[in-house]
Amino acid sequence: MELTEIIAELENFTGTFPRLALERAISEQEAITPLLLGTVQEWKSKLEELSECPNYFLHIYAMYLLAQFREAQAYQPIVEFFSVPGEISMDVTGDLVTEDLGRILASVCGGNIEPIQQLIEDRQANEYVRSSALRSLMILVVQGAIDREVVIKYFEELFSTRLEREYSFIWTKLVTESAVLAPLQLKQQIDRAFDEDLVESFFFGQKDVDYYINLGQEASLNELRDRKHYTSIEDTISEMEWWNCFQEKKHKESTRNTFGIGDLSLSPQKITMPTKKKSQVKMQKQARRKNRSKKK
Repeated sequence: MELTEIIAELENFTGTFPRLALERAISEQEAITPLLLGTVQEWKSKLEELSECPNYFLHIYAMYLLAQFREAQAYQPIVEFFSVPGEISMDVTGDLVTEDLGRILASVCGGNIEPIQQLIEDRQANEYVRSSALRSLMILVVQGAIDREVVIKYFEELFSTRLEREYSFIWTKLVTESAVLAPLQLKQQIDRAFDEDLVESFFFGQKDVDYYINLGQEASLNELRDRKHYTSIEDTISEMEWWNCFQEKKHKESTRNTFGIGDLSLSPQKITMPTKKKSQVKMQKQARRKNRSKKK
């Protein structure tokens, strides 16, 4: 299979998982990497146009493959791709943001966290993108790629000055990860965030903070090492082959509630990978409105 044939097989969603094409892409890593980089580079400034191509899928394969390859040149283009304001980056990548963006960033950053920090602090970027970028720092700590104290210091700076003190899901993510990383050291900042109503207690409350305090820092990090969401991308095929969009229709019912929320089947008109994102985000926003109205 020539490179052009591999790209052609991966370019559009067909309903069938392109295992052979992905196997060949992986075996041709050196030759295909420039093409994958070119794909991300091409679309990062044309997301509106990409949204008009619902069956286009190459950019998604490219991000997973480049993460598997630990391709440092993909780092900045991926950050720029997800720095676009609004939900457009989520619309064209489906669950990639809420499920695996943090893992992809951790896989390509090479230990350089500055672009990740810039994305976290970008007020124009989507709150779920920023939250996933924040998770990538935890992944790097869990994987031993950066020192825990570096991230603790940075989290302290986010709490004190670097993060805008207005309600956003990134505050819930910051408190969640801080409670796992250093619950005693960051307890004062965590408590202040709760006091200022910056945290969505529907997803993470004071009882959760107490749980991690009792568990201890080392045990908390060890617990994360067993969770897929805190690992790097190692194998694109095993990451993607189980997605609902690649399952036969007769199996949709059995895989519908993989994530435990609502109907996870895909619309044939809009292929957006495993389908937790839109329903998850909608549920989160509804829960926020409900909780905040109660507090008023």
